[in-house]
Amino acid sequence: MTEPTTCSVTKVEQLLPPALLERLRLQLEPSAYKTALQSFATPKPVTIRPNSIRSTEQELLQQVHSAGMKTEAVTWCPECHLLTTGTIRQLQELPMYEDGGMYIQAASSMQAAYALQVAPDMRVLDMCAAPGSKTSLLASIMNTRGMLVANDRSRKRLYRLREILQRQGATNVEVLCGPGERLAQSHADCFDRVLVDAPCSGEGRIRTDKPIRISRWNLQEIRTLAKLQEQLLVAALRCVTVGGTVVYSTCTFAPEENECVLDKVLSRSSIDAELIELPRELHPPSSIAPLQNWNGKELHNDLSNAMRIIPDSTTTGFFIAAMQRKS
Repeated sequence: MTEPTTCSVTKVEQLLPPALLERLRLQLEPSAYKTALQSFATPKPVTIRPNSIRSTEQELLQQVHSAGMKTEAVTWCPECHLLTTGTIRQLQELPMYEDGGMYIQAASSMQAAYALQVAPDMRVLDMCAAPGSKTSLLASIMNTRGMLVANDRSRKRLYRLREILQRQGATNVEVLCGPGERLAQSHADCFDRVLVDAPCSGEGRIRTDKPIRISRWNLQEIRTLAKLQEQLLVAALRCVTVGGTVVYSTCTFAPEENECVLDKVLSRSSIDAELIELPRELHPPSSIAPLQNWNGKELHNDLSNAMRIIPDSTTTGFFIAAMQRKS
């Protein structure tokens, strides 16, 4: 990770709410805190991947490089490449983008899908799917085989999801519209894998050139989201079959939305599940261990298997945990 200058960090600190800064200092070691703040003041990294339904990694790189753009492989994320010279607009003008052979997606977001470890012929649920980045990657990994259900509560956002899936050639996807926390009422014990990329406060994607996002940050929203996130995770564990896997992810730092959600769910007497270790190859250099306590409360000892990703020059901030239903 690049070590930011004191000046750059000080400048960013002047633009963020003092309460957010204090919370980040409590969560992160000084080096991780500096790296995160520096990322807030730099352009969001642009990473791309092939859609294996329509193209290969070699074909993607050949087309991108032939257009005068340059890339670097993101070694910790399969078939992911960081754009080092070029723009998103240039990528979107390529035939491969128009044909659905290429997808622009944050590397940390890809990791949430890879952590689910899906295979062709599985039954998979993406509980909070729109706008469709992870759904399209899951369909690609599954080679359009098996059953992939993409659900979202927002009918408006589902229009975008359907457009993406059609362009990507994801023919094995069934789209549902409804509250994810209620899906267990109709889909209990139905899936081998469930992804809960939960709605969150988005602290891992803060950018100082997007002041509206910063101005909207508040603790009440975090508390409200945490209640919904707990409901979503409980529903996911009821939708998955015994022995199946649920991946829970967010793009925020807030412990109330991450470790505390897992702690509450694991502490429920009606839930029999455990956190399982994420494959080591999915851990980026900027990943750190989850918190073991927050606000004076010791958290569940299983949480050590979860992963925090600090935003840096290659990706945005993320939190990922995998759980297995035991009974």
